[in-house]
Amino acid sequence: DYPDFVVNFETSPGSGIGFLAGWRGKGGEKFLKGEPNPRQWEMYAKNNCVFHYKLPRSYQYMRNWNKGYLEWARAHAMTRYAEPITVHLYSEVLQKFRLAAQGKRPGKQPPERLRKRVEMYFDPLPFYHETLESRLIDTQTYPLNALTQRPMAMYHSWDSQNAWLRQIHTHNYLFVNPLLGKVNGFHDGDWVWVESPHGKVRCMARFSNAVEPGTVWTWNAIGKAAGAWGLTPKANESQKGFLLNHVISEELPACEAGEHMSNSDPVTGQAAWFDVRVRVYKADPEEPEVTSPQFVPQRALPGQQVRKGRWQAYFAGVFRKKAGISK
Repeated sequence: DYPDFVVNFETSPGSGIGFLAGWRGKGGEKFLKGEPNPRQWEMYAKNNCVFHYKLPRSYQYMRNWNKGYLEWARAHAMTRYAEPITVHLYSEVLQKFRLAAQGKRPGKQPPERLRKRVEMYFDPLPFYHETLESRLIDTQTYPLNALTQRPMAMYHSWDSQNAWLRQIHTHNYLFVNPLLGKVNGFHDGDWVWVESPHGKVRCMARFSNAVEPGTVWTWNAIGKAAGAWGLTPKANESQKGFLLNHVISEELPACEAGEHMSNSDPVTGQAAWFDVRVRVYKADPEEPEVTSPQFVPQRALPGQQVRKGRWQAYFAGVFRKKAGISK
């Protein structure tokens, strides 16, 4: 069962590292690292589900260089090494790439079509630059930056099937500054189109003064395709929820560096989720009040249990009666 899994799980056999940090060891005498404790679940319950460990005062300062803390962290498997952790403002690694692109370093060389790209972006010092895509599209037509953010209650779509969580949020909105709505003729709660050079999405707008006028954003991973995750085709996740994936391209527009360049950070390779430019406008009142695009509902997978609404409602009523719940 779930408590058994949480209590006994280890990252590797004998590692002593599991889901919960407190009351580890056979008798609950250890923390962070220790053998599974068969009573760990109960110990958490008795302590309001909270474990608190206070570091010695001498470990609480300059922890990236604090020898005592670093040795303590290694002993508890929080770090691999007890060496000082230094944040380098100047990166010699990036400078080696840049020198190679400039023809000043022997060994491996970047392809000719990428020399300018490597020379520009592999700067050993931090610097600001416009996104790669914004240099290749009409930013007057698409003046807004569109961002996505993880939902506060879950990571990606994992855990989104919890019944209580679906009561909190089964769909997402596009959060925009009220000034943007005023200029573009739509109101809080209206259906709008979010359009980029690559595609468009229909969704509901939500006004927020916390959003600056040149940016729009939404939660990521709440929207799902109809029938996915065992949900009914009419579930809010597919009818009101949406993803910005449909407006983000996997590749950059063709440029001097090539026709098939990944739309990602030139140094780390991180997908450019924050780089897309869009425009937002009110949907036609005659359009259906569901998100777009929509797809043919997914069928249940072989072996997947298909639950019947009436069957669930019947047993829910039986259990409520047994529990003495009248409403």
